[in-house]
Amino acid sequence: MTTLTAGRAARFAPAGTLMPLSGLALVLVAAALLTPGFYSEANLRLVLFQAGLIGVTAVGQTVVLLGRGIDLSVGAVMGLTTVIVATQTDGDGGRLPAALLLAALAGIAIGAVNAGLVVLRGVPPFVATFAVFVLVQGGITAWTRGAAAGDIPHAVQTLGSGRVLGVPTPLWVFAAIAAVAAVVLARTSAGRRLYATGANPRAARLSGIRTGRVIAAGYVASALLAVLAGLISAGYAGHVDAQLSRSLDLNSLAAAVIGGVALSGGKGHIGHTVLGVALLAVLIVWMIQLGAGTGGQLAVQGAAILLATWLRQRGPAPAGTR
Repeated sequence: MTTLTAGRAARFAPAGTLMPLSGLALVLVAAALLTPGFYSEANLRLVLFQAGLIGVTAVGQTVVLLGRGIDLSVGAVMGLTTVIVATQTDGDGGRLPAALLLAALAGIAIGAVNAGLVVLRGVPPFVATFAVFVLVQGGITAWTRGAAAGDIPHAVQTLGSGRVLGVPTPLWVFAAIAAVAAVVLARTSAGRRLYATGANPRAARLSGIRTGRVIAAGYVASALLAVLAGLISAGYAGHVDAQLSRSLDLNSLAAAVIGGVALSGGKGHIGHTVLGVALLAVLIVWMIQLGAGTGGQLAVQGAAILLATWLRQRGPAPAGTR
């Protein structure tokens, strides 16, 4: 890294952290002033649960974004996971290991399809993963005939609605995954290859990095984390609902982008994602407290993404665009 590059990194890193921190503080103060009941024990537990659920998928989305991709199939993978577990076990814990293996294999397959479309066929990530989302959702509807049935085993319910030291289990799961991902990205050659691929794919290839494998690994990792998030979601709800996880595509993307992970690839880290997850979880629960419907929540999340993107790309417009 040159001195100039290091200087820029040192200058922009604090700013990238300051923006989501400022946003989180602003939302917390606004919630306290406008909805005093927001800080009830039940609401705070809901915030922690939302942070855990969104965070698990956001880590996977972060890995994909760092490699210049995007994964819009997250919600479909989650929905498929809940259907597989419910239909294959019908609440019987003894059949859970086989169902988990099947769900994991399905996630790997979906991640591999995403990677194949993007890496081998050159399909834009947005188009490829959205097409896979539609395909999987259609498959779920055809399989269940629009009325998914089956029970969730108790072990899965504990994962989704249990608590450890008074803190929802999903938050502990997210914390562990985020810690592992942070170490991998910051301290290993795999992390360096991912950043190099996202920053400049051509230069990375010329330096001997197999960028296709790096990108493919990111999509598979994202799909497997979506499988885990599907288990958490099903465990929290206590029943199978293939539609419950549809918003996680936007939520996982929003958390990473709001936190500071660049859509252009190669910039950002797990710390940024953690901040984005915290801000988004508080924002979602606050919107629920205010009585905002699904449309209102989506509008607020979309506005947050636009604002975060605009703040990070301020500056003179490229030549020829004005």
